Amino acid sequence: MDKIISSFIDSVIEQKKLQFSKNETDFDNLLFEKNILKIENDKISIIDYHLISSQFLDKYIEKFDFKISKEFQVNVDFINKIKKDFLTNGYVHDYHILEKEIWKLVTKESNSKFNCSFNDYLSSVSLDKKPEGLFSFIDAYSNLLPELDLTDVIIFDNALILTEITKSDAQYNIPLGNVLNGIKNKCKSNYDLGLELLKKSFSVNEEKESIISAIVSGLYENKKIEFYDSILKDLIQKGNKLNSIFFGLSNVSKIEITECDLYIEIIKKYIKKDSLVISILSLIFSILKSNNTKYHKFCFKELESAIENEKTAYYILNNLDQLNNYSQQKTKIVIKLINQNYFSIDKYINPINNVFWHLKEFESFKKIVLSIIENKPFENFIKSFQSYLHTVDKIELDKFTIELLTDNQASKRNIGIDIFNQLSSYSPYKFTFNILELSHILQYKLWMSLTQDFHEPKNRLVALLPLIDSNSDLIKESFICKLEEISEDYGGHVTNVIDNNLDKDIPEYTNVIERVKNYIEDYYAKNIDLKNSVPELNPYHTHYKFIKAFDESFSKNMSKSVGKGARENSLLSILGTSTVQLSKGGGWRFGAKKEISQLGKVGTSFTMPRGYFINPNKFELEKGFLVRQDWKDEEFLEIKTFLEDE
Repeated sequence: MDKIISSFIDSVIEQKKLQFSKNETDFDNLLFEKNILKIENDKISIIDYHLISSQFLDKYIEKFDFKISKEFQVNVDFINKIKKDFLTNGYVHDYHILEKEIWKLVTKESNSKFNCSFNDYLSSVSLDKKPEGLFSFIDAYSNLLPELDLTDVIIFDNALILTEITKSDAQYNIPLGNVLNGIKNKCKSNYDLGLELLKKSFSVNEEKESIISAIVSGLYENKKIEFYDSILKDLIQKGNKLNSIFFGLSNVSKIEITECDLYIEIIKKYIKKDSLVISILSLIFSILKSNNTKYHKFCFKELESAIENEKTAYYILNNLDQLNNYSQQKTKIVIKLINQNYFSIDKYINPINNVFWHLKEFESFKKIVLSIIENKPFENFIKSFQSYLHTVDKIELDKFTIELLTDNQASKRNIGIDIFNQLSSYSPYKFTFNILELSHILQYKLWMSLTQDFHEPKNRLVALLPLIDSNSDLIKESFICKLEEISEDYGGHVTNVIDNNLDKDIPEYTNVIERVKNYIEDYYAKNIDLKNSVPELNPYHTHYKFIKAFDESFSKNMSKSVGKGARENSLLSILGTSTVQLSKGGGWRFGAKKEISQLGKVGTSFTMPRGYFINPNKFELEKGFLVRQDWKDEEFLEIKTFLEDE
């Protein structure tokens, strides 16, 4: 078997790749039978990198006539040399997996053969200029720590250096997590050494107290409740480093009923202490993540109470995100958060969105949206849920959107519009739900809501066109009349929408199209064409100074943006510092020997309503007032009566 693997490694090094086409190689079948290689999608790839890494390393040791050294920096340079050689032809898929195994082999051999402590290597690291491969070593060291022959003094000293190297403001600090996990596993495998580390760790400053937590976790996992009764209980009573101890207990891997009983006792005793509130919450979430449901009701009640303290909000939201099931309880806590005076959309909408990314129950989403509308009316927040909107049932989403759009409360209609805009951000949206199944009064309210604020016809009217088929003549006629009214502002844009979305083979649709076209022609003849010859009545003349001022301002700001871009590391810096030759056919190239690239064109535009140019301030005030004005049932009594009489 060794010879077969050796032959395979020769091919890997010769071809400098880790994936092969099924037809280009003829590897021994035993490699597949032993699950060392696999064939998938006509590609041969490696499954067991751990098995092949040893021979891969040996062949490079022979190739470069190298010997593992007691000076670890020499070994690091050798690993980097292997990487440079193997990646000569560029990126190699999955090399990072093989490289991890190489780091483990070299790290372990350095320690077992030369008693390397790695302390000199770590002490030499400059925090401002971290060397290549450092984090690969940290990963290998952390994984191997339980197997390495190191004293408690060296492990502790290395831990202090590693926590400094991996320090980061990132929410999820994976390198530091690996370091702490390595310490935890070392203490779990060697209880006596762990106790020595625990003694030393109580001298660390607050920034490095995570080391204490890792040690506590590992020691508890080794002796369980015996460690608590014999050591930890006394330390807790002394009141020193309590946050670190509680975080350590919360990170114990397997929580049984004994741990739940212990944690509940601690929670009840310390939950009111503000300085310990986050570490106590970590114990609460540890219980909730366990399979022991005895105390789950108690824990959720404590979370509901804790969310009143702004200090806890982020921590609770981030951990709710990681908690499986319990959608009803999660929703209740989030609503409690939204009802707090400290709640703001800017600060908390993204963490709330993260909770819902895993919480697919649409009813919960509806409750949260309605709660935010109630507490923060007219503040738009739906954009944060854009990805979520595309994961839910379209019929349910349409029903909820229509429910908001047709509500008498203006703040609800505002969010209904916001949802509709998000759904139509890439192309005109069409309801999956059949809007003709709505009651006639809701059909009427729907077209009122979607046409109340000014917006391009293509983005709003496509969804409403089915109303032309309403079995209520009043709804049909009122909607067509609205099309005519909108055409006063948008002209041919309205006819384009109905032309492109109605079947012209159906006479009724043809009549609608012709009717709107005739209305536009008649309206423009009476109100617009007549005034074109009078400059004082033409908005393009009366507002010329505003248009000119905007154009000058835009050009000036664009010039500044281009200048800034040219000074920075961007495509504009290339364009600004290179000679660009324009060639025949409208192409361009950098230098005489470069290939010609065709010029492209990127542009965007949007249509403004004609009425806006007549009196912009009046237009915006009127529209703004309409969309923020609540409807009253009395306003629809007459239309309801007509609909009932049909």
